[in-house]
Amino acid sequence: MCGRFAQAKLDWPSYFELFGDLEPPDIPVSYNIKPTQDIAMAYKHNGEMVTAPARWWFVPHWHRGVVKGWKATTFNAKIETAHEKPTFRTAWRHNRCIIPATGYYEWTGPKGSKQPHYITVEQNIPVFFFAGLYSTLGGGTQTTTIVTQDAAPEISEIHHRMPVILPTEQIQDWLGCKDGGYGQGGGFKHHPVKSFGMKDDGPDLTTPFG
Repeated sequence: MCGRFAQAKLDWPSYFELFGDLEPPDIPVSYNIKPTQDIAMAYKHNGEMVTAPARWWFVPHWHRGVVKGWKATTFNAKIETAHEKPTFRTAWRHNRCIIPATGYYEWTGPKGSKQPHYITVEQNIPVFFFAGLYSTLGGGTQTTTIVTQDAAPEISEIHHRMPVILPTEQIQDWLGCKDGGYGQGGGFKHHPVKSFGMKDDGPDLTTPFG
């Protein structure tokens, strides 16, 4: 599961060779992104990389009502079953995207006193990419979901699921909708952070606490 994440740097400076001179969409920096917010994504269109804002709560292209009328919980999609689920299977075959992030949050402990943890990747570049799926609805509205998998052993004590984080060498295969194993198997780091609310934001949300 991934229900909150940080999208703090959108220039993707270390990936220009991979993507070309790719400009991010005009999305504000946030350290507390929540489902239904607009987030930045990138995908391939006619062989070229494209960036766009998308509503983080997937609505399939065949939905005929208003976006907010879609009630199923679809801000995450399981990599194990997305290919066969009616909601996701068209996007799995044709509409894969990547979603830049600088970290994400999970919580431990009993209800009422849960402890948030900030999880990121040990690497020299400031941003990594979640595997995502997207849809384009009537009127051009785009929505997206973050694909998840079983958590790597080193962070499974925090939560049993995690986003699929794509190492550089897997990005083009993912965007090309190729079959295969995806996800970074290790190299994660995490620490507890101070509890925060729905409206809180800022880099202090990622500061180690306790």
